[in-house]
Amino acid sequence: MRRVLRAVRWYVRELTGEAAYDRYVAAHAAHHGDHPPLTRAQWWRARDDARERMAHESCC
Repeated sequence: MRRVLRAVRWYVRELTGEAAYDRYVAAHAAHHGDHPPLTRAQWWRARDDARERMAHESCC
């Protein structure tokens, strides 16, 4: 039963993007340990802004 719950939790975190922030924090610590990472809210904003820029660049 625990294995199933862990799998469901993993799936939901991947689906919602929660795991992506955790990966960002880990990568930031590995490569940019001299300054703190973005907060979760700042990271989501930057991610949304980047997606919006890409959408406008690839359009017509």
